Amino acid sequence: MTRRSPRRLSRFSKAERWLNLLAFLLDHRYPVTREEILSQVADYQRDWVGGSESVKESVRRKFERDKRELRELGVVIEPVATQVVGSGGQAVDAYLLKPRDFYLPYLELEAVSGKPAKRPYPLPTLSLKPDEYDILRRAARRVLALGDSPLGPSAASALRKLSFDLPGIAPGEEDLTLNAPVGPGFEQIFDVLRRAVEARLPVRCRYYAIGRDAEEDRVIEPYGLMLTWGHWYCIARAPDRDAIRVFRLDRMRRAELMEDTACFRVPPEFSIRNYLDRPPWELSEVPPRPARVRIGFPHSRWTMAEGLGRVVEALDGEGGAVFEFDVRVPDAFVRWLLPFGGQAEILEPQDLRDRLEAERGRLRAIYG
Repeated sequence: MTRRSPRRLSRFSKAERWLNLLAFLLDHRYPVTREEILSQVADYQRDWVGGSESVKESVRRKFERDKRELRELGVVIEPVATQVVGSGGQAVDAYLLKPRDFYLPYLELEAVSGKPAKRPYPLPTLSLKPDEYDILRRAARRVLALGDSPLGPSAASALRKLSFDLPGIAPGEEDLTLNAPVGPGFEQIFDVLRRAVEARLPVRCRYYAIGRDAEEDRVIEPYGLMLTWGHWYCIARAPDRDAIRVFRLDRMRRAELMEDTACFRVPPEFSIRNYLDRPPWELSEVPPRPARVRIGFPHSRWTMAEGLGRVVEALDGEGGAVFEFDVRVPDAFVRWLLPFGGQAEILEPQDLRDRLEAERGRLRAIYG
């Protein structure tokens, strides 16, 4: 058996290097020089930084070869017309990729009147008639129902595209909702809470408070149950705080019905409908705090399509924008922004901005 050298095992594949290169360029809104690319993009960086002149020349040739092969695939990486002035006073080649050139056109539904719908951003679009949309959706479902079909992955991709660009347009999309998996004790906890809602009896439970990162023994008076954003929630009164609180069922470790206790009374003004359309960071009765967040494309388009927050400032022609959100539960809001990565930046308030940076630091420590 021949052993491969550790150096070769640590190398990136060509596909990984290409993806790193494209991600680096797409993450910059300004032209970046070849020096910046070779010194910061993984795989180039390992040989470029501290390498001899002959090694650096090899890295340059690798970069030029990657550009040529990507061009053959339709991805053109060429110097921009506006050049960046280097430290020596001479103009040097720089590169800029526009995100709009790397995404499929957005689908939009043609208005009943036949007039084009008003678009929030100047992005490439493809207009569909309502009957065309319905045909596409049903055809993709039929292909998926065939099972092991060569067109199956394409049909699934088409459904994701339709669901992303045109959420909630036609009936039958509810089965595209993804629900988070539940633990082994979920059914018992759900049954206890369901019976508590019906009988108006308190529940004693062990609950993990994510904000304090600790488990606590709690007594709650469940008013109702709901499924939203892929998770089950219980709207309940917390007698120790004399306030309405929202509890996520997957954070309960155990629950028991307090059958020897007197029934509680649900206020006549309470309605669980008042909670159904709220995102997780609004699931509380505390006064909301406004938060402004800069979100880049394409995350900004998805945020707008889902009706989250309010657009208060359009940033650029690529579709980025500043949104304002009403935040009642800061931890939930920060966790929602985490997967956005560098595409989301909290502008204010400062304490929420600091909290997001702290969470990102924790993730980097775990996965770094």
